[in-house]
Amino acid sequence: MSVTIPAVCIGTKYVLDASAVDRIRGCLAKGGLVVHPTDTVYGLAADPFQEAAVARVYAVKERPREMALSMAVAEVDDLFRFGVRTPLADAFCRKNLPGPYTVVLRATPEAPRALVNRQGLVGMRIPGHPIPRLLAKAYGPVTTTSANRHGQPSPASCDEAKAQLGDSVDLYIDAGPSPIGQESTVVDLSGPKAKVLRQGAVGTGP
Repeated sequence: MSVTIPAVCIGTKYVLDASAVDRIRGCLAKGGLVVHPTDTVYGLAADPFQEAAVARVYAVKERPREMALSMAVAEVDDLFRFGVRTPLADAFCRKNLPGPYTVVLRATPEAPRALVNRQGLVGMRIPGHPIPRLLAKAYGPVTTTSANRHGQPSPASCDEAKAQLGDSVDLYIDAGPSPIGQESTVVDLSGPKAKVLRQGAVGTGP
């Protein structure tokens, strides 16, 4: 049976205490799945370097394997560990992240192979929400695909995620409604010009 960890609200932000972070880290290390809040919609986290954990994400979401998953990292420089830095990508990311964008870059050799698509590209986020960035700092990159079944609405709250995924995931982090409640905008920065692949939420930069 899945467990729900309530985040602590301090002012307008949600945080996790040390024991909660340790529990989440342990879950991810064992190949577990964790539903977590972001600025856009609730996401589904797994260790992207564990192929079995990534396979669980696809199975739980009933998502076609040809549709690559994105991952969350903590800082802009982390993006360029896993994606090739270009002047265009560097300028866009430093202006707009953290924020409601998924950026698509040419994968470097350090990128988790399970998340690299057939074209050699990888999608990444730095959400404008403290909890996924905390997870990425405390554990490392995590998948951050929306916590819904394929073809169903993306959840803007923990309860909406539970209604779709139930006990098929191990942990839920409840931090109230997502501030934006709309999926991220996906921007391909792997070429000479930026290309919007999916129009979603739009931010104004950090």
